[in-house]
Amino acid sequence: MPCCDKTKKLAMTTKHIVQGWTALAMGKKYEFTDDRVRVCQGCEDNYWIGSSLWCSICKCLIPAKARVEAEDCPRGRWPATKSLKKQKKVSPKKIREFLKI
Repeated sequence: MPCCDKTKKLAMTTKHIVQGWTALAMGKKYEFTDDRVRVCQGCEDNYWIGSSLWCSICKCLIPAKARVEAEDCPRGRWPATKSLKKQKKVSPKKIREFLKI
């Protein structure tokens, strides 16, 4: 994977992490959130830290990841509900500014 592609993927991942944690902190739920969390609760790839459910494959906090439309299960158990291709493209310059590189 070329360097620019890695940078784009990192920027998109960071954006999704922020979206998920923000939605979780604000108590926002979407029509798909509870179903996604339920699927993950029944999965053998989850683990608990205290009262928090995490994925051992992608290392995400499940209640946060389940709130991001563009995210999907790494095992394919629930799909993204928003196409990544439809999202606004971010210029490499903006990514470098965001990452301060």
